[in-house]
Amino acid sequence: MKHCILASVVMACAMALAGTACADSIPFAYSGQGVSVTGTLFGGDNFNGTWTVTGIDATYNNIEVSGIVATGLDPHFAYNNLYYDSAQSPFMVDDLGIVFAVPGLGDVNLCGYTPAGGCGTGGLASILWDGDGYKITLVEQTEAGPVIPEPTSLALFVGGAAATSIALRRYLRR
Repeated sequence: MKHCILASVVMACAMALAGTACADSIPFAYSGQGVSVTGTLFGGDNFNGTWTVTGIDATYNNIEVSGIVATGLDPHFAYNNLYYDSAQSPFMVDDLGIVFAVPGLGDVNLCGYTPAGGCGTGGLASILWDGDGYKITLVEQTEAGPVIPEPTSLALFVGGAAATSIALRRYLRR
């Protein structure tokens, strides 16, 4: 009996401290003059109020975005591909931003402006590098977060809790 209770307590603590999975999804949308973007970002929790964005499922002016540009691959932008929790930043991105590729148009950097610097002249900016130059559009964030844990992790958590509950109930009935 003591072993079963101890195992249940250890398992519950491990699940509580495990955090979120590496593929959290973050719904987002922003728009401005001639720019409309909506979709979902995917990334890993850095456990400091930020997520490193590694994937995207979105449209940019009704064009399917092809993916996140890995940090350092586009020399036209200085970027870090970090998403910020609203408690960490007034915007979902910092002054470096998140860069994604739009087929037929180029790479886009969604970045924020602060008095210390950043892109644009205030608020959020969507900057398109089309090969000939930068096209800067000030945008409004219309949706951000909350971060949603990967469905597989949720299923694993619920399954583990159910299995522990069933095992404990059977043991106590003996």
